Amino acid sequence: MTFDRYFGQAKKRLRDDVTAFLASKRGDVSRLRPWGPDVLQRLRTFTLKGKMIRGGLVALGCEMAGGRAGAAAVRAGTALELIQSGLLIHDDIMDRDPRRRGGPSIHEQYARLAPASGGSGDAHFGTSMAICAGEIAIFLAFEAMAGLSGPSKRTAVAQRLFASEFGLVGLGQMLDIEAGTARELLPERRVLEIYRYKTARYSFYLPLAAGWELGGGRSSVRPALERLGEDLGLVFQIKDDELGLFGSPGKTGKPVGSDIREGKRTLLAAGLLGRATGTDAERLGGIFGHVGATEADIRFTRDLAERLGVREEARQVMARLGRRAGKEIGALPVRKGHREILQGLLEYIVSRTS
Repeated sequence: MTFDRYFGQAKKRLRDDVTAFLASKRGDVSRLRPWGPDVLQRLRTFTLKGKMIRGGLVALGCEMAGGRAGAAAVRAGTALELIQSGLLIHDDIMDRDPRRRGGPSIHEQYARLAPASGGSGDAHFGTSMAICAGEIAIFLAFEAMAGLSGPSKRTAVAQRLFASEFGLVGLGQMLDIEAGTARELLPERRVLEIYRYKTARYSFYLPLAAGWELGGGRSSVRPALERLGEDLGLVFQIKDDELGLFGSPGKTGKPVGSDIREGKRTLLAAGLLGRATGTDAERLGGIFGHVGATEADIRFTRDLAERLGVREEARQVMARLGRRAGKEIGALPVRKGHREILQGLLEYIVSRTS
């Protein structure tokens, strides 16, 4: 089976399960009007707009282990997608991004529903409400994980994995925030370490490992899944950075240049700050980390990244990690068809436009 077909089928099952799970919570929140029913609908709409690759990887990991991707694997995928929604809601607040997944960010949506206070009061209302919505998404996800069907020995391992890995995501975010305030240049290894804990592990290692455990896989294979998951995730994040500066808002669903405006210490930013000299460095210093940077400023930054070879250098890092991931896929003790799906996933990550 091809990557497209496998994940297309997985996404359909996840969409149905997300809808069913959130619908089952309506009775619990119906008395808490208007915000109880509202947040469930808002989370459903937001979650269903995602690619749902993370959730689909739980099913794939389960099948790789020799199990059947049944109700437990699908529900764990639903939990992962709900946590992803919660993380993105909070991430957009921290990054002050007004758009996500082709529409207003959740904090922007709530700001438009604020009482007629006007000005900064609306923004504060939106931010506060979105923080609550993100928390609700995360706690709903852990409720979903607590109710997994199947052997308790397997489900308990998957539940512990979720808790421990998402704790590391919080620490990865803290490292990312700290890096944005640093005066010194960050070396490549430090940037990749932030990527590893902020994105890579929970996006690829966690779902593969959780699915593997739910499918009854051998524990001796987990280190190989960890290495592969981290490398796939690093490639994914570097590509995400590239799309954040060179992509199309119509395809990515997010503003272009937000990482530059927020002063994010990406590989691209590290290369730009380390190589720019003279008037280029002076102008870049007035752009990087300034939320009011204009579209012309972002175009200058993009052109500078091309001219100094920074974009190409980031692509070389991505290619190196991709080659390593390809070798790791080839060495996995799983069926050939599953390796082909993983290889298709790797190719998708590298070539994606959104």
